[in-house]
Amino acid sequence: MTFPVFAVELGMWNGPARIVTLMFVLVAACAHKAPPLAKDRLNPRLTKVSVINNRQIQLTFTEEIDTLALVPDSILITSENETLRVLLLYPSLSASEIITATEPMKNVSYEITGTVFDKAENRGLFKSGFQGSTSPDTITPWITSYSEGRNKHEFFLQFSEAMDTTSASFAVIPRRNFAANWTNHRYAKFLPVSEDESMKFDTTYYLLLKTARDISGNESSPFVTSVTPDTAYDGINLTGRALVDTVRVKGGFALLSREKIIGISVITDGDFSFSVRDSLAHTITVIAGEYSGSITALPGSDNTVRLKKERIDIDSLID
Repeated sequence: MTFPVFAVELGMWNGPARIVTLMFVLVAACAHKAPPLAKDRLNPRLTKVSVINNRQIQLTFTEEIDTLALVPDSILITSENETLRVLLLYPSLSASEIITATEPMKNVSYEITGTVFDKAENRGLFKSGFQGSTSPDTITPWITSYSEGRNKHEFFLQFSEAMDTTSASFAVIPRRNFAANWTNHRYAKFLPVSEDESMKFDTTYYLLLKTARDISGNESSPFVTSVTPDTAYDGINLTGRALVDTVRVKGGFALLSREKIIGISVITDGDFSFSVRDSLAHTITVIAGEYSGSITALPGSDNTVRLKKERIDIDSLID
């Protein structure tokens, strides 16, 4: 603690004035100090074990868990006759709810024990029991976050659950040779396999995820996103709709081209849209199951594609 210089002169004073002044100086000197922050010393506790299906268990804790410290070896699941192998741990709706992905369970009693840490590094030890389930996982995985827009040099996708990392089927448009690089079972980057395949600054690139499977074999829906390394890109909207007679098609793809395919969009309730770099004409080809059709399209025009029954293999156009 440091005292003001004038405090050394107090020795010359006597009586009550000295005491009052000394108290004032002590208060003034210490007033700038804030009370110490209270440190979290509570250990995280397990409050609930919920069996979702034969491959997933949700563990609910009293507080958020340090998910970076979660590894399969943190948890042991045993029955009377076997050990159930833990494949992956990841947060559910929040970091206080942890999904445990396992090999298929049996309809037997299991004991689960483990160690977790909260974000203040307090360790929590837990032990509980649950009844195994043989109900299969039938939930379709979906994408929870992804790269999109300008000033991006790579694609990434994050899935809702643990995925089979060998199952992703995808294409980059305009055609580039990329590979899927999985950081874990839920998060994948899609990167050029060589410098020659890197994205060009003045081009918009589209990632078409054709399909991917979770660890139970459930397939994701097709998904499209687009990025450009351009930092100042401000595109022009080109929109349209696809009809069979007078009925909007429920799904499918719209392909954007100028001599070659340069973009792709998923059709939603008959509508499609692109962000293009100029207002000149493009060719739009729509593929929807057994139906297909093409038009020359312009931004701001009534770009209606009327489909006829003619199947086109989309891979023949984009690969």
